[in-house]
Amino acid sequence: MENTKQWKKPKTVAALLFSVPFIYLVWAGVTSNLGPDPVEKVLHTAGDWTFNFLILTIAARTIVNIPPLKWIAPYHKAAGLSALFYATLHFLTYAVADQELSISAIVKDAIKHTRIIFGALAYVFIAASVVMTIPKIFKRIGFKRIIDLHKATVYPAAICAAIHYVWLVKKDVRTPLIYAAIIVALIAYRVIMKIMEEKRPI
Repeated sequence: MENTKQWKKPKTVAALLFSVPFIYLVWAGVTSNLGPDPVEKVLHTAGDWTFNFLILTIAARTIVNIPPLKWIAPYHKAAGLSALFYATLHFLTYAVADQELSISAIVKDAIKHTRIIFGALAYVFIAASVVMTIPKIFKRIGFKRIIDLHKATVYPAAICAAIHYVWLVKKDVRTPLIYAAIIVALIAYRVIMKIMEEKRPI
């Protein structure tokens, strides 16, 4: 019983905390506080939080061996689900509110702006990494293969998202570059730790 409570606590806390950006957007929309361009506000806010939760997803599986940061580990799955949720909100805002569900307009925009393609790739990779956490799929594929497949999706998702963000910003690219630097640092740390583990004597 105690273990069940310990498992549910991070899940409950995550659900409450990770829903705050969405609640803010709903509140801002209801009270007409989304600014002069509501679509752009929702689009960018959802995109930013997709990246935030994507970084948290990677961090929860990368830096857990650092004692002060072990508390992040239980939030791995919730962060991944949140990344998918905000990525979906980001995509729907773009496709429905910005492009009015016009396939031809979206295709033309993707051809004109390559960042759209990288954004779509990031979304596909995020969705794939979350799908693999579904219990039935997890059991069928197996723990080791799931871990390998997760790495093969979440890291490309972060890289594609970083490229999408950097190319989106036309003037001040400092914020997207900071995000990109964090992603590079996490991946580099993971690679270094892996090399150290392999060289460690048995």
